[in-house]
Amino acid sequence: MEAGAWPHDQISSHRGSRAGREGMMKEHWQASWIWGDFPPNTANVYLEARSSFDLQEAPMAGRVYVSANQEYLLYVNGAVVGRGPSPADQQWKYYDEIDVTPLLTVGRNVLAIVAYNFGSTDIVTGQMQGPGGLIAELEIERENGVFSVAATDADWKVRRSPRWMAQVSRQHQWNGFREIYLAEQEDGWEESAYDDSSWSGAVVIAKALDPDSPWPRLLPREIPPLHREWVSPAAIVRTEANFGVSLVESGMLRNRGGSTEAFGSPERAPRGHEALGLQEDSAETERDPGRLAAGTTGWTLDASMPGSLPGVVYDFASEIVGYPELELDAPAGGVIQLSYGESLELQLYDTFILRKGRNRLKPFGRRAFRFLQVTAQATPAALTISRFGIESVHYPFDESGFFRCSDDRLNRIWEVGAYTTLVNSQDHLEDCPLREKALWVADAVVMGKVIYHAFGDDRLLRKCLLQGARIQNDDGSIPGTGPERNSFLLPDFCAHWLFGVHSHWMYTKDRDFLEEIWPAITRLMAWFALQEDRDGLFAGADRPGWWCFIDWADYIDRRDRVTAVSCFYYKALGLAAELAQETGRDELAGQWKDQAVRLRTAIREQMRPPGEIVFADCIGSDGLSKQITAQTNFAAIWSGLMDPAEEDRFLDEWYDGGKLPPLKGAFFYHVVLETLMSKGRVDRALEIIRSYWGGMLDRGATTWWETYDPSTPACTVPSAYQGNTPTYLVDHIPVSFSHGWGASPSYILTQSVLGLDLSRLGDQEVYLAPHAGDLDWAEGAVPTRFGMMEASWKRQKGGKLKYELTIPEGITVKAIDGTELVLRIRD
Repeated sequence: MEAGAWPHDQISSHRGSRAGREGMMKEHWQASWIWGDFPPNTANVYLEARSSFDLQEAPMAGRVYVSANQEYLLYVNGAVVGRGPSPADQQWKYYDEIDVTPLLTVGRNVLAIVAYNFGSTDIVTGQMQGPGGLIAELEIERENGVFSVAATDADWKVRRSPRWMAQVSRQHQWNGFREIYLAEQEDGWEESAYDDSSWSGAVVIAKALDPDSPWPRLLPREIPPLHREWVSPAAIVRTEANFGVSLVESGMLRNRGGSTEAFGSPERAPRGHEALGLQEDSAETERDPGRLAAGTTGWTLDASMPGSLPGVVYDFASEIVGYPELELDAPAGGVIQLSYGESLELQLYDTFILRKGRNRLKPFGRRAFRFLQVTAQATPAALTISRFGIESVHYPFDESGFFRCSDDRLNRIWEVGAYTTLVNSQDHLEDCPLREKALWVADAVVMGKVIYHAFGDDRLLRKCLLQGARIQNDDGSIPGTGPERNSFLLPDFCAHWLFGVHSHWMYTKDRDFLEEIWPAITRLMAWFALQEDRDGLFAGADRPGWWCFIDWADYIDRRDRVTAVSCFYYKALGLAAELAQETGRDELAGQWKDQAVRLRTAIREQMRPPGEIVFADCIGSDGLSKQITAQTNFAAIWSGLMDPAEEDRFLDEWYDGGKLPPLKGAFFYHVVLETLMSKGRVDRALEIIRSYWGGMLDRGATTWWETYDPSTPACTVPSAYQGNTPTYLVDHIPVSFSHGWGASPSYILTQSVLGLDLSRLGDQEVYLAPHAGDLDWAEGAVPTRFGMMEASWKRQKGGKLKYELTIPEGITVKAIDGTELVLRIRD
């Protein structure tokens, strides 16, 4: 069998659960956590485990419950049926429930699992931690009941897989190991007829749900299984003979003449990337995506000349996340290598040592890239590749909305932001799918707002917020990243987590969620209170081991009592008080309101230079900082620390007056844009969107970068050697071309320009407040749990807007005064 290949005609669906509201918790397990007999802290282990069993009759149903630390790939009778689990802290492990009924047969059957453990503590974000472990249980249903017929225990057979080399180098310090796969070691171990008598018995680590286990809890999956589909490359960047031969490599490209359904648009494909999906030109290839049609000559790679290295660099047109697959004939063996990049600075991650004959190849680990190079070496006879592409994965949003207006540049910006959010939406909202795949709090909150206004989903962010609560530190603070416990403490991100909780509550009014997360809220607010100085200001934001982030800007003065952190604390107090009132905790709400009044007074009296309306960055040991930045003062406006007249003076004299250092990070602009829109400064907000995000478009961006410095030469893109990254000239840290925290224009354009504000959808209310700026028309749609909402407006003679809105029944519409509204109710 191939290296983790997933035959498309054998994919079995998971039975997922919607955030604890679908499916049932498996409370009784026969299975135990098992592993192999390896020395402690053995790194980079691929464990193969199997158990055979006989069935006298075909069952009515068969379900496998399975989890691992950290990953598994499940086979039933030789067919791949599941991959997981969703990443989680070891104290809160997820398991998957997988329907395998069609694959069970009368007679001999086998469950076979590859389980992977990273096994090292040497990773910057503190993720992928803990010992190796695997748990699985097959239950079958008959007329007389439900029976466990295969459950991991000491009788399971295990071995360290001979297919992967153990001693390999790391990709980098934010992620795992490279892979060197030995196809010649494939021996059919996953098939029912395989003889495993020479294998060792498993080592039992702990019973399921044992409170003293490394994994004392097992939670059902809280979101649906990821969407998977085949994607072929869009173009060839270059072909390199390098003393060898490459022929017919263009045969691997997606259909260049067929139609494409646009992402986020019912009518046209966005420029710069195509919609994900099957795009083939014959019925035969549609049945087996990525394979050449019958009678078509395969792609040939010949590296038979000593030292030759022929290869091809393919362009997938935009960031893609998933698993490359190749099927090829190697008459005499050889080597295939895959190198990846979000830019053309490619990195080698996967090496396959081919066996003679047919090879089906697929890395075990997930990859993220735009460009992929396939290279051959040491092939005594030429290789013929008949199938190549990517099994793309992302969160399965049920629907997508769209936004269009009279400015095509803004349309493209909306599309790229929605697409960036899509590819970063995996088992959790990832800050970046290439570098670390981590659940950074503030990144998730920004992407959550995009999801509300582009995809209408509430399950993914709900899960992410709960995962933050589950790893809450003993002192009440929320780690800045996850989903596993770690040492990253960012005081401002603690507030952003609460902002996300409040936004989710307003969008859903999900009382079960609020009650579940409420203890974490009270502990967090108690932690904030413990950080106050005698006047109520947040003190010691620069203490050792903490990271006071605010924004990617080294010019912000972050010493001791940091103004922006106190501003966010003030905002958090107000929102927490609202949540307390919503749940009948009036006394606590009053307490937090009183704290907020005291804090506001302290900030306004102590953190501004004498006679100024602006705030300094901080109070350090030598007194009030002389540094005044946009980030600090936008944080003050956004959090409610300035009076309206002061806000206008700051925007006119300081921000638009050019007195402040420029922003270079896309993240903090969500605060800036929300502020400008709330102040009615629509033209200024649109100018920023067009210039900053449009500037990335002009440099070829198809997803939003982590940072972008418009002052750099127009030929530069993110690179350790070019700039447009916070780690310029630090060559061991990968840069990010796909950072969801920069996607804020997508929800800003829908919410504030189209005017379809769904932030209070939990009350079944939609707010219409279109800010037209210099635009002539806008239209769009937003899916919601109540149904699709469709909106459009056009500027009439005299400048007045005519608004048309179609909404599901039961939704209340609130519009700003003077809006001419044509309202339609959909049954």
